[in-house]
Amino acid sequence: MHALLFVIAALVLYYLSYKFYATFLSDKIWQLDPNRKTPCYEFQDDFEYVPTDKAVVLGHHFTSIAGAAPIVGPIVAAIWGWLPALLWIIFGTIFIGAVHDLGALAASLRHQGRGIADYLKDLLGNRAMQLMYVVVFFLLVLVSAVFVHVIAVLASAFPAAVYSVWIEIPLAIMIGLAIRKKWNINLYLAGFIAVVIMYAVIALGVRYPMELEYRTWVFILLGYMLVAARLPVWLLVQPRDFINGIQLVIALTAATVGIIALAATGGGQLAAPAIRIAPEGAPPIWPFVMITIACGAISGWHSIVGSGTTPKQLKNERDAKPVGYGSMLGEGYLAVIALLTAVVGLGVAGYTESYATWGAAAWPAIFATGGGTFLIPLGIPAIIGATFFAVVAKSFAMTTLDSAMRFTRIAFAESTVTFNLPEFLRDKTVSLFPGWIVILYLAMTGYGMVLWPLFGAANQILAGIALLAAAVFLKMMRRPTIYYMIPFAIMIITSMVAMVHQIFTNYIPNEMWALVFIGGIVSLCGLGVVIIALTTWKEKGSMPYKETA
Repeated sequence: MHALLFVIAALVLYYLSYKFYATFLSDKIWQLDPNRKTPCYEFQDDFEYVPTDKAVVLGHHFTSIAGAAPIVGPIVAAIWGWLPALLWIIFGTIFIGAVHDLGALAASLRHQGRGIADYLKDLLGNRAMQLMYVVVFFLLVLVSAVFVHVIAVLASAFPAAVYSVWIEIPLAIMIGLAIRKKWNINLYLAGFIAVVIMYAVIALGVRYPMELEYRTWVFILLGYMLVAARLPVWLLVQPRDFINGIQLVIALTAATVGIIALAATGGGQLAAPAIRIAPEGAPPIWPFVMITIACGAISGWHSIVGSGTTPKQLKNERDAKPVGYGSMLGEGYLAVIALLTAVVGLGVAGYTESYATWGAAAWPAIFATGGGTFLIPLGIPAIIGATFFAVVAKSFAMTTLDSAMRFTRIAFAESTVTFNLPEFLRDKTVSLFPGWIVILYLAMTGYGMVLWPLFGAANQILAGIALLAAAVFLKMMRRPTIYYMIPFAIMIITSMVAMVHQIFTNYIPNEMWALVFIGGIVSLCGLGVVIIALTTWKEKGSMPYKETA
């Protein structure tokens, strides 16, 4: 089998799903209304609720959900061969992940743009909301801790990419100020120029790399995320995500053209077997293919983005289709390209060495060097190509870090009302620190990628709950629920089995008590929400529902 077939299959199936299935869900199930007043207008405050052009929102949402997770997960999951990962990425995205994302965004738009834990109170009551806040809080700190590790690894492993990533910050702020001050600039041209500058700086990084130790980068990132999460959404998050949206299109296009060029020259053959049932040291293929690829097929993190900043910016309810469903398809395609860097780009010898045992695969090097292989037929030197892909991975990871810390602040501030905590804890600065302290602890204990299966399981538990919440909402509106209930059942069973497996076969035997605590709390609270939802299903489904937005 050839890499080009991966690309053709993904693009064709994603196109068909968007044209038919996404349209069906948007028009018939959610009945998105272009005339409905969206939360960004109803609650406009120019800090979180900011009416924003669809292109900017799409870039923000796309890069916030993508991050580096759909890169890391498929590369790690390649240890089980290319077939399980490919099937899960394509069909999981179409029938579960994109469905989940559209539902989370549509439900939040109908609930004043509130976070999923907050609007769950309207659907399932106060107790379910309290349990959901606990799940969301711990998932957010896990996301942040994992991505602090991921970015620090990338920065220390590829020092040539550092300048390009960090110069993006002042470039984004300049664009944000230009938009805010209503200067007459072409947004697309400004974003493209910013990307050109980032890539031009790659040459400087290759010649004069910034070499800092892993632990130094951890401290820098912990300080940075506090500052970034406190800034208004329009100043850094929106414009940088727009820049990264352009960068992602360029990266995916370059990789796709490179794969086509490889095919034209007789290259691009698969270097990995179709399936490996029991690689040395690896956990069971099920449920861990679906958990390891925590993003790229479905991710509960997306329900936080889709009920966090995105619904507070969307001008038109109909835009939930391209922003929600469409962005998830884009992430799925990124995951396909990431998988190809491992199962094609490494070559047979590289794959055999990298995947000899569980944990041996160095995903940053695989993505960079494997992706760089795709650019060689385009006349791009290997070191430039590898640095280019390292810049892409780190840029996306930085956007996730920004968003995760911001959402942690928002979720904690919202939860203080639910748990009757002192009002000063809702302050935009004070509310940063409870989550940041937990992130600091997890980042400094050196767990590293040990956190990935825990993050994946917690992530998919939240995804299952978000699918169930969407189903409850649809039932209350007398709409079909099967398109959400089947994905819910699949995800909640898969994620709970994975969490129990990790706790009892890994964390307890190795005395990782902090991870036992987090995993146990997330599982119990998630199970509590599911029980509340299922036991009140008939009652809620028979009650009249008044939409709140």
